[in-house]
Amino acid sequence: MKIAIGLIGALALGGCMDGHPTPLPGPRACNADRVQNLVGQRATPALVGKAKRRSGASVARRITPEMRVTMEFRADRVNVWVGINGTAERISCG
Repeated sequence: MKIAIGLIGALALGGCMDGHPTPLPGPRACNADRVQNLVGQRATPALVGKAKRRSGASVARRITPEMRVTMEFRADRVNVWVGINGTAERISCG
């Protein structure tokens, strides 16, 4: 009985496919060139949000000098590197 139900489900789904899979929406790519004018400004939550929106990133992170971060690359993430004085020293994607 379980096999018959599984087979019916597979056949029903197979009938919907035309051999051309629909691409899934991928993550938005970050473009740090668009936000370099924010470097030198106070790294407030509002600035980090602005960097996220303007760069086109899906994710933003504020990185302080004492903070440990993972080093995996994410094309959809903008990083705001904050100096000890609280200003954005560098903005990059990854």
